[in-house]
Amino acid sequence: MSYISLTTCLILCLLVPHSFGASKDDVIETLLKDVQMLKDEMELMKREQKLSKRDAEKRFVLGPNPFAEKPAFSASLTNHATNLGNYQTIIFDNVFTNDLGGYNGLTGVFTAPSNGTYFFTSTVMSHSGQYLETNICLNGQTKVLMYSYDTSFEQGANSVVLVLQAGDSVWVRHNANEGSNAYGGHWSTFSGFMI
Repeated sequence: MSYISLTTCLILCLLVPHSFGASKDDVIETLLKDVQMLKDEMELMKREQKLSKRDAEKRFVLGPNPFAEKPAFSASLTNHATNLGNYQTIIFDNVFTNDLGGYNGLTGVFTAPSNGTYFFTSTVMSHSGQYLETNICLNGQTKVLMYSYDTSFEQGANSVVLVLQAGDSVWVRHNANEGSNAYGGHWSTFSGFMI
């Protein structure tokens, strides 16, 4: 709810409280809750801005670690991923670690450089008051699901251990038409490594 619509609602509700089927006190209580929710969202956005500025100053794309013996990666979502299409890949673009170079921060896909057993985990945050369903998939086949919904911000998380062949691909994607917005600001992450 924007400030303009909140102000307009407040004026209308105070002038004509009974036309909305609620008492003036009920209307004021609801509006105070809405104002508090907006304050909480603004505070979260301020914190994100500080994080984004700090990350922008030190951000760089990590290449493979020349000393790594096993593949491992970890990445976060910098900006919100909005209006996600059915089964659209969520691209975790801020790469923290990318040992042996299996993760592509431009496509959001991890490609196994060698045969082995791998552990994957992801946490995806939904926007305030919105739901979102995502999944970790292997070669386009859903393996585990994540769901988040609340009247405030919420995160869905899951993990899976998979036996991969060299060249197999694992990524996180939107699940069909279940919600459409993933929260960025480094609140959403995708990581994996060979066990």
